[in-house]
Amino acid sequence: MTQGATNAVIVATVSEVGEEAVPFRPRQRGERFPRTNLDPFPRMPLARWMLRLLFALPLLATAIIVYVFGQPIDATPNATLVERVSAVQWDRADPDWLGQIYPPISTLLATFVPGGRFGLAVLGALAGGIFLQKLAEILVQREFHRSTSVILMIALAANPLFLYTATENVSGFLGLMFFGLATADMVRFFTWGNTQSGFRAGLSFMMAALTDLTGFLFVVTALITAPFLRLRRNHQRGARWANVLVIVYPTAASIGALMLLNVAFLSTPIGAVGDQVLAGAADRFAALPAQFSGLTGWLLIAPVLSAWLCALLVGRFRLIPVSALVFLGIVGAEVAGLVPAGSVGNTYILMTVLAIALIPSAKSRLNVVLLNAVAFLQLLIAWAVAFDSPTTLEWMMTLRDAFG
Repeated sequence: MTQGATNAVIVATVSEVGEEAVPFRPRQRGERFPRTNLDPFPRMPLARWMLRLLFALPLLATAIIVYVFGQPIDATPNATLVERVSAVQWDRADPDWLGQIYPPISTLLATFVPGGRFGLAVLGALAGGIFLQKLAEILVQREFHRSTSVILMIALAANPLFLYTATENVSGFLGLMFFGLATADMVRFFTWGNTQSGFRAGLSFMMAALTDLTGFLFVVTALITAPFLRLRRNHQRGARWANVLVIVYPTAASIGALMLLNVAFLSTPIGAVGDQVLAGAADRFAALPAQFSGLTGWLLIAPVLSAWLCALLVGRFRLIPVSALVFLGIVGAEVAGLVPAGSVGNTYILMTVLAIALIPSAKSRLNVVLLNAVAFLQLLIAWAVAFDSPTTLEWMMTLRDAFG
């Protein structure tokens, strides 16, 4: 068959539109098909990396101001991480040693990233650029209104809580990043039936668990969230729990292997890490009511109330118990000692990321306006929490003094 005949066969493929047959036209060189909900944003790799660098610039500037021109504060998770890593003995490999280096990813990063706390701050800033680009990609894929996307991105990143967490709590920030990306992939897996997203979600949850102590909480949160997600294959029996197994298995395998080693050699599944973390849990539980009193208590639960309001606006009522369970999980993690001292804004960032990943886009103009108002309210909440926290307030004073 000649080339012309081959082209004629291709062009002969038609689709009926009304009364006329429209011939199929192969894509020309440089032509792009309409965007789908799985396309990256921006489409060009160079443009994606430029956007990531653009998002990372304010975070890099913050790290430079604090560590080059200012006086960094002492009570930060990065300071605790550097101090802990300095005591690790790298010439041994036993169960006690595994407990010392857990979570291993953040320990290895703190060991091999040069520059100590400043190096970790730069690493967190670069990770923040990637994180924000991926969240912007999720907003585009889920077809949020452009104004809503812009306000949500500003509410998430244009506040001291995000800047502080990215540059002063690299372990917690990377855990939140992996959790946010895993949650978005989990929604694609359940709702859109995209198998690749399911495998990515499982690996991202495992990375979260191996990066920060709260990562295990994130996986439990995913397990709790799964029954409330819409399932594309709802006609297949057992499909939901098969999806859950795909997501949870990597984390369960890695954590389970560590627990088996602890049982075999230390006769306890939680090991030294669990004993150290749970120490003082009773005192933290007794002090819990005081944290929810007054203005501070209202600011702690304000992100959850905003998430409920967003769920009501878009008619996704099943997300209300999801956000409530996530908040209770965060409180439980703080009581159990999984959240290191000096961590501020974890609840706010986590709830905002969940809103981006789980809440569907508004359909009517009124809902878009109301959703934008709630997103702007989130920004005000973030600044109020930052000024109410002694840790972030001291950190902001460091920035002010450096500028001065």
